Amino acid sequence: MSTEQTLPQQALSERLERAQVIPLSEFSPDTASWERPACRVCGTGGLIEILNLGEQPPANAFVLPKDANNPEAKYPLSLRLCESCGMVQLGHVVPAELLFRSYLFFTSSSKWMADHFSNLMNENAEQYVPAGGLVVEIGSNDGTALSAIRRRDVRLLGIDPARNIQVLAASRAIPTIAEFFSEPLAEEVARVAGQASMIVACNVLGHIDNLDDVCRGVRRLLSPAGAFVFEVPYLKNLLDKTEYDTVYHEHLSYFAVRPLVTLMNRHGLRMERIQSFPVHGGTIRCTAKLGSGFSDDVQTWLDQEEKAGLADRFTYGVFAALASKNRHELTTKLTELKRQGLKVVGYGAPAKGTVRLNYCKVTTALLPDVIDSTPAKQGLLIPGTHQPIHPPSALADLKPDVLLLLAWNHAPEILAREAELKARGCRFLTPNLEEL
Repeated sequence: MSTEQTLPQQALSERLERAQVIPLSEFSPDTASWERPACRVCGTGGLIEILNLGEQPPANAFVLPKDANNPEAKYPLSLRLCESCGMVQLGHVVPAELLFRSYLFFTSSSKWMADHFSNLMNENAEQYVPAGGLVVEIGSNDGTALSAIRRRDVRLLGIDPARNIQVLAASRAIPTIAEFFSEPLAEEVARVAGQASMIVACNVLGHIDNLDDVCRGVRRLLSPAGAFVFEVPYLKNLLDKTEYDTVYHEHLSYFAVRPLVTLMNRHGLRMERIQSFPVHGGTIRCTAKLGSGFSDDVQTWLDQEEKAGLADRFTYGVFAALASKNRHELTTKLTELKRQGLKVVGYGAPAKGTVRLNYCKVTTALLPDVIDSTPAKQGLLIPGTHQPIHPPSALADLKPDVLLLLAWNHAPEILAREAELKARGCRFLTPNLEEL
């Protein structure tokens, strides 16, 4: 039996054409972004800039080697605070068609993440989805999460605009609509398939500029007893751990509970439950149902946020200062390691790696190579800083003395995978200069 027959997902992933990566020409320097004048949650103007990461290329606009000398499109990357509702958001918006029609993160590439989403689906399907009920996932990626409940007596539908990974969802027998979720699309799904017992959206709301349209669509599609279960990276974790590299053009919004309550309530959705998880540097899972207001559990989170000063501009002044301090310390550390004759290799080519390397101006002189397990990224260059991306097998030839974990949110998985390297004396360093 051939490898393709025994490992269809792996084979399909490895067959993804590099032409499906967003061509550099589509991110031409003339491609316009636009400045958002008002808060996308409450509509208040006069947003306050709290962090400026400079002009940056889109974090997943990987460069073909033949295009290395061509100009790259770069857009302003800055965070702004709405003091009215506490919402933190990007000041500029890059067209979603450029960012999401081709996508290079596959949920199935991380067992840790796949297990996390499997637990989410099974636990909530057990609670909210009756026999024959419809489960819709917004931003369904390669179908990994929905496939975890495929054997249940439920109906499944994925919605994701990334056409390049639709084939992977199909290989898992997950029907997928390759479009952006919207109110008109929700109405069409409800007309054809009926209302959904559960709508899931993980790491999706932060990518969407028009949150009102999405919430109207959820309200229209959700059944009277249904649940909207969604996950977003949590703003307080970003601040507490100085995770400024999670700020990039795809992530338009950085959520605390307070603005989420405001958003849900405006659209007839009641916030019922909030749970915390360590994935993506710190994530909250929220459950909303039709109704108004919020539960006592949510009130506890609101009280904690007020105490932490999440709507206070002083809090963000400290955050910006820590980001600037890390930029200096990281480049100083890499310079010192090079002076000592040690070879440093980047581990992982996630979007956060692009942001960190560009903000800190880490050139190939300080970090000559990066490795990544995603076949579609291998052979390309990091946007802006142009480190070549190699498969993990290249570590044998690269012989690093230090691995800089650009994919620091997967540190436990990386440490387990590269235990042999560590046993040989290779050091593992996070971008915040924590040695593991």
